[in-house]
Amino acid sequence: MGRSPFADVVVAEASVAPHHAELTMTDDGRLYLIDCASKAGTWRQGAARSDGQDHWLPLRQDFVAADEPLRLGDYRCTAAGLLRVARDAPARPGGTAAMAAAEAQPGDGGRQPLRGRVERDALTGEIVRRRP
Repeated sequence: MGRSPFADVVVAEASVAPHHAELTMTDDGRLYLIDCASKAGTWRQGAARSDGQDHWLPLRQDFVAADEPLRLGDYRCTAAGLLRVARDAPARPGGTAAMAAAEAQPGDGGRQPLRGRVERDALTGEIVRRRP
C-alpha cells in the first residue's frame, strides 16, 4: 500500500510514501504489517497518556489486530479498513490484477498477500524498497 498508482491499496495522502507498507494475511488469518522503509514511518497506537494526547509507537514489522489504530505517515486507518479497500479494488477502475485474482479464487477464502514494489534484503531479511 502507498501513494503509487501501482499499489494494491492507494492512499492519496502526501505523508504516505509511494510504496509505504505491506500487509499480509497468514494462513491462520493473522495480519502482519511491514513498513517498507518509508520516510514518515508506520505507527501503532500506544497506551493512553495521562495528558490525553495520542501516543504512537513506531512499527517496522509486527502482527497487528484488524481493528487496531494505525498510522501510515499522517494517514490514520485500521488493517480492516485497508483490507476492505483492497477487496473493493477490482470493482473500481484501476483495480489491480492481484486483487482480481484473490476475488476469483474463493476456495482459499479470497486471501492473497498484498504486495508493493519491495524486496527482502538477503543479509538481514528486512523488507526494503526495490532498487531501480
